[in-house]
Amino acid sequence: MLQIDYRSRVPIYEQIKNQILELVMVDSLQPHDQLPSIRSLAQSLKLNVNTVKRAFSDLEAAHVIYTVVGKGSYVSEQAQDNFLLKDRAREEIETALKSGRSNGLSKVEIQSMVEELFGKEEK
Repeated sequence: MLQIDYRSRVPIYEQIKNQILELVMVDSLQPHDQLPSIRSLAQSLKLNVNTVKRAFSDLEAAHVIYTVVGKGSYVSEQAQDNFLLKDRAREEIETALKSGRSNGLSKVEIQSMVEELFGKEEK
């Protein structure tokens, strides 16, 4: 399910959090889907339980997941509408726009691309 890059500068708990957010964004995880337990995920990834617990705690604080005592953690209904997902999407779009501008795309060309992409989605 998740893969950890031990060479990355991104903290491991952030990698877990980001990958779960990505699974929610691409609909691999649906509302009320159960996540692996903290202990089983830590064991399968060969991580400290506290590292996984921190990622889950952050996701729960952001209302991406919820925990039922004695049952486990689940994807919340409002996970896809979550501000973390939207902030992450904004950052990715901003990075892409900066890259496009620095590679010679004009504002008009970028707007045209956006319109074209939205047109494809509507069909």
